[in-house]
Amino acid sequence: MKTNSHADPTREKREAYHAASTLLAKQDEESIRYAALELRRCSEAIVYEKLKIYGELLPEGSLHQWQPPQAFEALIAIEPGAEATSTYAVALQTELGKMAETPLKPIGVDERPKGKWIKKTWHKLGFYLHADWPFAVDKPKPSPLPFLEKTLTALAPMVNNTFTAMISMTIAFTCAGCGLAVKVMEAAVESSRRAVCLIFGMPHRAEKSDGNFTFYPEEPPFTCECGASTFVPSRQLEVGYKFCCRSCQRIFQIVGADWKYAEADDLGASGSDED
Repeated sequence: MKTNSHADPTREKREAYHAASTLLAKQDEESIRYAALELRRCSEAIVYEKLKIYGELLPEGSLHQWQPPQAFEALIAIEPGAEATSTYAVALQTELGKMAETPLKPIGVDERPKGKWIKKTWHKLGFYLHADWPFAVDKPKPSPLPFLEKTLTALAPMVNNTFTAMISMTIAFTCAGCGLAVKVMEAAVESSRRAVCLIFGMPHRAEKSDGNFTFYPEEPPFTCECGASTFVPSRQLEVGYKFCCRSCQRIFQIVGADWKYAEADDLGASGSDED
């Protein structure tokens, strides 16, 4: 994965946090608006700082398309425990496969934000950066100051702590949709029995046999006339939804639903008797 050598999310999160703290202390309207901008920048830098630890698990072809909420969703897809704050400790092991007899020595705490919180906060901070809507019902607009001060406090542990860790073996498989190689954490697949291609977006079911995993697509992709496959999540399958072929860029729209039925012996579990 290529990275911007000049970008330093650890430095940027601290700069943005300090700037937001200074602006909020002034408590005038203009300073408060700029404080919202700095808090948003701070939250973005925190997400990027966490993402960097995953290196080769991040598809270079998709990174430039992600905003912070999408980036954190990708982080959770890579590691289900990405939202959990964890303490890491080490001890001297004298024999392979045997528990260490010396006390554990803490080496750091990996502070992680919750995915829902980071998305909600990021969008709400963005709301305060927009011009006032002139067509709304005329009513007093509450001050954003309490929310911004609360956000500043919530971000503090993640700004003051820069320790980030990821310990896991990786597994590689070929995406059934795009045909590209996908690398995933073995521990994540072991616990969830699924994996997602972050480039194509297609989820795969993981089945284990003789100690090895085999991956199968959970949902079939849409195949364009040009031959390329495009994944459309089932939750998007509704009349009017538009999507684009990832290869030839042709635009398609779902225009209807076809239902098929056949005679059955009884209603069973899928129906109910009515008087």
